[in-house]
Amino acid sequence: MKHLRFLLIALAACSFFACEPKPEPEQPEQPEQIPASFLRKHLIEEFTGQGCGYCPYGMDCIHAFMENDTNYIVVLHHYGYQADHFSVAGSKTITTALKVNGAPSMTIDRAKTKYGSKTDVVFHPGYLENVNKSQFVDSTYASVDISNTYDEASRTLKIKVSGVLCQEEYPELQLTVLVKESGMIDTQADYENTFEGWQEFRHTNAVRAFLTQPKGDPITVDKQHYSAEYELTLNTEWVPENCMVVAFLSEA
Repeated sequence: MKHLRFLLIALAACSFFACEPKPEPEQPEQPEQIPASFLRKHLIEEFTGQGCGYCPYGMDCIHAFMENDTNYIVVLHHYGYQADHFSVAGSKTITTALKVNGAPSMTIDRAKTKYGSKTDVVFHPGYLENVNKSQFVDSTYASVDISNTYDEASRTLKIKVSGVLCQEEYPELQLTVLVKESGMIDTQADYENTFEGWQEFRHTNAVRAFLTQPKGDPITVDKQHYSAEYELTLNTEWVPENCMVVAFLSEA
């Protein structure tokens, strides 16, 4: 089975409310200037579980590595240990495709990462102290923009994802769109701070739903532009203010 991988990644994340479309004043039509490249953000995926006592330590390692660097976006798949309250079927698909065999585990851009003398696609977050960020390319030839509208009465979220490709020739691309949520208070085994087993814990960045296929949907490009629209009715357990849409392009 071939690893999922990103030979490029175009990535964006946005809260339900921060990306609501706003009317813009009319401007004289100008020829579009497509830039030579776009800033590339990086996707960190951790594989975790509520019963994994060492997983809170893994998340602490990721936070220390990021150091508030906004070029990194984190999502947590609650697979790799055992299924739990926050597990979704799409996360299992990704866990299987990446051959994750334990938790905590993680991947950056689903690509090979060098840490010390080793190189792997999936590795333990504790090795992040040996990862040099300079190995990650910070530019790419595609953009991802997210526009949301959320209706509080019906709890319906409408999402438009669009972008531009800087070049006319490109590999086959696929788009993945998901919703993640933070701030859920639930149990968690935590061996970092106590050996007493299950504790009340604030969970963050958990994947709640995939709006595309977990491995992504093909995109249609017209004159170097693409767009796709999605709709989701939120589960009544989710807090909209704590949710974010994450969208990214990868090579098919």
